[in-house]
Amino acid sequence: MKTVRYTFIILFGIILTFIMLMFEFSIWIIYLCVVILLLLFVVVPQLYTLYKSNNLKKIERYLEENKRKVLFAYPLAIKTGNHDLIVQAIQAVLDKYKQPYMQEVYKTNLALFEDDLAKTDHLAQQISKEPLRTYYLAYVEALKGNIEEASVLKENLPTGWMQHAIEAIIAKEQGNTKSFHQEANLSIASARGIQKFTLLYSFKNMKNS
Repeated sequence: MKTVRYTFIILFGIILTFIMLMFEFSIWIIYLCVVILLLLFVVVPQLYTLYKSNNLKKIERYLEENKRKVLFAYPLAIKTGNHDLIVQAIQAVLDKYKQPYMQEVYKTNLALFEDDLAKTDHLAQQISKEPLRTYYLAYVEALKGNIEEASVLKENLPTGWMQHAIEAIIAKEQGNTKSFHQEANLSIASARGIQKFTLLYSFKNMKNS
């Protein structure tokens, strides 16, 4: 299916180029049209799947097709629920991406999966950008049982999946299964793209733990 789509795009581009040459368009106009064509039919659909899609099957298919890229292997590792695979996937991201922000976030995530709350708290405070800094700090406070502190931090998060995710963690720590399921489902419903996929299986893993 993917091959057919790309073949169609290439053929369409060749035909478009041929027609524009016949009408003696400038080479720069032809080049610009081809670039726009590629953006519209190749790049934009991929970006939509990554960040805006609500179709979990389509998101998973994209991840499977690109699982050699470490950023896409990570959510697939989350799906397995295998602790060692998840830790390995996070470490692979840390080995490949040396940008300070990526290191801050994924080191915090790694400490979280290793159940080291003191380290997670320390690393979360070093995250340079919001709202993930506040999100992880609220997450840690909830896991520590500091419900009031977690709730205060939660109010500083954007409405949507982050707030519902923290509410779900709070509910789980309080043993409120019904509220946990409700908030987890609201968090998943509020998210889009890879974030939706990751949340779905993160919460499934929590339910099974």
